[in-house]
Amino acid sequence: MQINKEALSAAGLQYGYSRTRRHPSVKPFVEGNYNGVDFINLEKTQEQLENAITFLKSLKDSGRVILFVGVKPEIRQLVKEVALSLNAPYITERFIGGTLTNFPQIKKRIEKLHDLLKKKETGELSVYTKKEQLLIQRDIDRLDRDFGGISSLTNLPAAIVMIDSRHEDMCVKEAARLHIPVVALSNTDCTIDGIEYPIVGNDGSVPAVRFVLEAIKEALQDTIEN
Repeated sequence: MQINKEALSAAGLQYGYSRTRRHPSVKPFVEGNYNGVDFINLEKTQEQLENAITFLKSLKDSGRVILFVGVKPEIRQLVKEVALSLNAPYITERFIGGTLTNFPQIKKRIEKLHDLLKKKETGELSVYTKKEQLLIQRDIDRLDRDFGGISSLTNLPAAIVMIDSRHEDMCVKEAARLHIPVVALSNTDCTIDGIEYPIVGNDGSVPAVRFVLEAIKEALQDTIEN
Protein backbone atom coordinates (compact mmCIF):
# COMPACT_ATOMS: atom_id res chain seq x y z
CA MET A 1 0.00 0.00 0.00
CA GLN A 2 1.08 3.58 -0.61
CA ILE A 3 2.14 5.54 2.46
CA ASN A 4 1.96 9.18 1.43
CA LYS A 5 0.28 12.40 2.48
CA GLU A 6 -2.68 11.85 0.16
CA ALA A 7 -3.38 8.34 1.49
CA LEU A 8 -3.07 9.48 5.10
CA SER A 9 -5.45 12.35 4.41
CA ALA A 10 -7.99 10.04 2.75
CA ALA A 11 -7.90 7.88 5.89
CA GLY A 12 -8.58 10.93 8.08
CA LEU A 13 -5.35 10.86 10.07
CA GLN A 14 -5.08 14.66 10.03
CA TYR A 15 -7.93 15.30 12.47
CA GLY A 16 -6.91 16.12 16.02
CA TYR A 17 -8.93 17.40 18.94
CA SER A 18 -9.63 20.94 20.12
CA ARG A 19 -6.74 23.17 21.15
CA THR A 20 -7.90 22.97 24.79
CA ARG A 21 -7.33 19.21 24.74
CA ARG A 22 -3.92 19.43 23.07
CA HIS A 23 -1.00 18.01 25.03
CA PRO A 24 2.11 20.23 24.84
CA SER A 25 4.26 17.32 23.61
CA VAL A 26 2.41 17.16 20.28
CA LYS A 27 2.55 20.89 19.51
CA PRO A 28 5.37 20.47 16.93
CA PHE A 29 3.13 18.10 14.95
CA VAL A 30 0.11 20.44 14.71
CA GLU A 31 0.13 22.54 11.54
CA GLY A 32 -2.92 24.64 12.31
CA ASN A 33 -6.26 24.98 14.03
CA TYR A 34 -9.41 25.35 11.94
CA ASN A 35 -12.87 25.94 13.40
CA GLY A 36 -11.51 24.95 16.79
CA VAL A 37 -10.00 21.64 15.62
CA ASP A 38 -6.28 20.91 15.51
CA PHE A 39 -5.00 19.64 12.17
CA ILE A 40 -1.98 17.36 12.23
CA ASN A 41 0.99 17.76 9.89
CA LEU A 42 0.71 14.61 7.79
CA GLU A 43 4.21 14.90 6.37
CA LYS A 44 5.51 14.38 9.89
CA THR A 45 2.99 11.60 10.50
CA GLN A 46 4.18 9.85 7.35
CA GLU A 47 7.79 10.09 8.49
CA GLN A 48 6.89 8.71 11.94
CA LEU A 49 4.93 5.81 10.46
CA GLU A 50 7.76 4.91 8.10
CA ASN A 51 10.31 5.04 10.93
CA ALA A 52 8.08 2.85 13.10
CA ILE A 53 7.67 0.30 10.31
CA THR A 54 11.43 0.17 9.73
CA PHE A 55 11.94 -0.53 13.44
CA LEU A 56 9.23 -3.21 13.57
CA LYS A 57 10.57 -4.92 10.45
CA SER A 58 14.01 -5.14 12.06
CA LEU A 59 12.47 -6.93 15.03
CA LYS A 60 10.47 -9.28 12.83
CA ASP A 61 13.57 -10.06 10.76
CA SER A 62 15.34 -11.21 13.90
CA GLY A 63 12.40 -13.31 15.11
CA ARG A 64 11.43 -11.00 17.96
CA VAL A 65 7.88 -10.87 19.34
CA ILE A 66 5.70 -7.77 18.94
CA LEU A 67 2.64 -7.29 21.16
CA PHE A 68 -0.41 -5.44 19.80
CA VAL A 69 -2.59 -3.51 22.24
CA GLY A 70 -5.89 -1.75 21.59
CA VAL A 71 -8.90 -2.15 23.85
CA LYS A 72 -11.27 0.60 22.73
CA PRO A 73 -14.46 -1.17 21.55
CA GLU A 74 -14.50 0.42 18.09
CA ILE A 75 -10.99 -0.75 17.15
CA ARG A 76 -10.36 -3.92 19.16
CA GLN A 77 -11.45 -6.22 16.32
CA LEU A 78 -9.07 -4.48 13.92
CA VAL A 79 -6.19 -4.92 16.35
CA LYS A 80 -7.04 -8.58 16.88
CA GLU A 81 -7.30 -9.35 13.16
CA VAL A 82 -3.95 -7.75 12.36
CA ALA A 83 -2.24 -9.51 15.26
CA LEU A 84 -3.67 -12.89 14.24
CA SER A 85 -2.58 -12.37 10.63
CA LEU A 86 0.98 -11.92 11.92
CA ASN A 87 0.80 -14.71 14.51
CA ALA A 88 1.44 -12.03 17.11
CA PRO A 89 0.06 -11.78 20.66
CA TYR A 90 -2.57 -9.16 21.39
CA ILE A 91 -4.57 -7.51 24.16
CA THR A 92 -7.97 -6.22 23.08
CA GLU A 93 -10.24 -6.70 26.10
CA ARG A 94 -8.39 -4.94 28.91
CA PHE A 95 -4.82 -4.37 29.96
CA ILE A 96 -4.44 -6.01 33.36
CA GLY A 97 -2.07 -4.27 35.72
CA GLY A 98 1.18 -6.22 36.01
CA THR A 99 0.87 -7.87 32.61
CA LEU A 100 4.41 -6.68 31.87
CA THR A 101 5.92 -5.76 35.22
CA ASN A 102 4.67 -8.90 36.95
CA PHE A 103 4.91 -11.22 33.96
CA PRO A 104 5.98 -14.33 35.98
CA GLN A 105 2.57 -14.29 37.71
CA ILE A 106 0.75 -13.63 34.44
CA LYS A 107 2.65 -16.54 32.91
CA LYS A 108 1.25 -18.82 35.62
CA ARG A 109 -2.29 -17.79 34.65
CA ILE A 110 -1.48 -18.52 31.00
CA GLU A 111 -0.11 -21.94 31.98
CA LYS A 112 -3.31 -22.65 33.92
CA LEU A 113 -5.36 -21.77 30.84
CA HIS A 114 -3.27 -24.13 28.70
CA ASP A 115 -3.65 -26.90 31.30
CA LEU A 116 -7.44 -26.57 31.56
CA LEU A 117 -7.87 -26.44 27.79
CA LYS A 118 -5.74 -29.56 27.40
CA LYS A 119 -7.76 -31.42 30.05
CA LYS A 120 -10.98 -30.38 28.35
CA GLU A 121 -9.73 -31.55 24.96
CA THR A 122 -8.59 -34.94 26.30
CA GLY A 123 -11.79 -35.52 28.27
CA GLU A 124 -10.12 -35.39 31.67
CA LEU A 125 -12.79 -33.04 32.97
CA SER A 126 -15.47 -35.71 32.54
CA VAL A 127 -14.65 -37.11 35.99
CA TYR A 128 -16.14 -34.00 37.55
CA THR A 129 -19.82 -33.41 38.24
CA LYS A 130 -21.82 -31.25 35.85
CA LYS A 131 -21.77 -28.41 38.35
CA GLU A 132 -18.00 -28.70 38.76
CA GLN A 133 -17.54 -28.80 34.99
CA LEU A 134 -19.65 -25.65 34.68
CA LEU A 135 -17.45 -23.85 37.22
CA ILE A 136 -14.31 -25.02 35.43
CA GLN A 137 -15.70 -23.82 32.10
CA ARG A 138 -16.38 -20.42 33.63
CA ASP A 139 -12.78 -20.35 34.81
CA ILE A 140 -11.61 -21.23 31.28
CA ASP A 141 -13.79 -18.50 29.77
CA ARG A 142 -12.45 -15.91 32.22
CA LEU A 143 -8.83 -16.89 31.66
CA ASP A 144 -9.32 -16.94 27.90
CA ARG A 145 -10.91 -13.48 27.97
CA ASP A 146 -8.06 -12.04 30.03
CA PHE A 147 -5.08 -13.98 28.67
CA GLY A 148 -6.14 -15.78 25.49
CA GLY A 149 -4.58 -13.17 23.24
CA ILE A 150 -1.21 -13.47 24.96
CA SER A 151 -1.32 -17.23 25.49
CA SER A 152 1.63 -17.64 23.11
CA LEU A 153 3.86 -15.34 25.14
CA THR A 154 6.66 -17.18 26.94
CA ASN A 155 8.73 -14.06 27.56
CA LEU A 156 8.21 -10.30 27.51
CA PRO A 157 7.68 -8.81 24.03
CA ALA A 158 10.47 -6.97 22.25
CA ALA A 159 8.11 -4.08 21.42
CA ILE A 160 4.50 -3.00 21.71
CA VAL A 161 2.23 -1.52 19.05
CA MET A 162 -0.69 0.33 20.58
CA ILE A 163 -3.61 2.49 19.58
CA ASP A 164 -4.19 5.60 21.74
CA SER A 165 -1.36 5.92 24.24
CA ARG A 166 -3.55 8.05 26.51
CA HIS A 167 -6.12 5.28 26.80
CA GLU A 168 -3.37 2.69 27.31
CA ASP A 169 -1.47 4.79 29.86
CA MET A 170 -0.91 1.85 32.23
CA CYS A 171 0.66 -0.21 29.47
CA VAL A 172 2.91 2.73 28.50
CA LYS A 173 4.13 3.09 32.08
CA GLU A 174 4.85 -0.62 32.50
CA ALA A 175 6.69 -0.74 29.17
CA ALA A 176 8.79 2.28 30.18
CA ARG A 177 9.78 0.62 33.47
CA LEU A 178 11.02 -2.41 31.55
CA HIS A 179 12.55 -0.43 28.67
CA ILE A 180 10.25 -2.05 26.11
CA PRO A 181 9.96 0.21 23.03
CA VAL A 182 6.46 1.42 22.19
CA VAL A 183 5.00 2.27 18.79
CA ALA A 184 1.83 4.27 19.39
CA LEU A 185 -0.78 5.92 17.23
CA SER A 186 -1.49 8.99 19.39
CA ASN A 187 -3.88 11.85 18.82
CA THR A 188 -3.31 15.43 19.97
CA ASP A 189 -4.68 14.74 23.47
CA CYS A 190 -1.87 12.23 24.16
CA THR A 191 1.54 12.74 25.66
CA ILE A 192 4.20 11.31 23.42
CA ASP A 193 6.97 11.92 25.94
CA GLY A 194 8.75 8.65 26.60
CA ILE A 195 7.25 6.87 23.58
CA GLU A 196 10.06 5.72 21.32
CA TYR A 197 8.05 5.62 18.08
CA PRO A 198 5.00 7.91 18.30
CA ILE A 199 2.76 8.26 15.26
CA VAL A 200 0.81 11.47 15.78
CA GLY A 201 -2.52 11.01 14.07
CA ASN A 202 -6.22 10.44 14.54
CA ASP A 203 -6.59 7.48 16.90
CA GLY A 204 -10.35 7.74 17.27
CA SER A 205 -11.41 6.97 13.71
CA VAL A 206 -11.76 3.40 12.46
CA PRO A 207 -10.51 4.22 8.91
CA ALA A 208 -7.47 6.02 10.33
CA VAL A 209 -6.62 3.19 12.71
CA ARG A 210 -7.19 0.64 9.94
CA PHE A 211 -4.77 2.47 7.64
CA VAL A 212 -1.96 2.46 10.20
CA LEU A 213 -2.51 -1.17 11.20
CA GLU A 214 -2.76 -2.32 7.58
CA ALA A 215 0.48 -0.49 6.71
CA ILE A 216 2.23 -2.25 9.58
CA LYS A 217 0.67 -5.61 8.69
CA GLU A 218 1.64 -5.39 5.05
CA ALA A 219 5.23 -4.50 5.89
CA LEU A 220 5.60 -7.26 8.46
CA GLN A 221 3.95 -9.87 6.25
CA ASP A 222 6.52 -9.07 3.57
CA THR A 223 9.18 -9.69 6.18
CA ILE A 224 7.66 -13.09 7.05
CA GLU A 225 7.37 -14.14 3.40
CA ASN A 226 10.92 -13.12 2.63
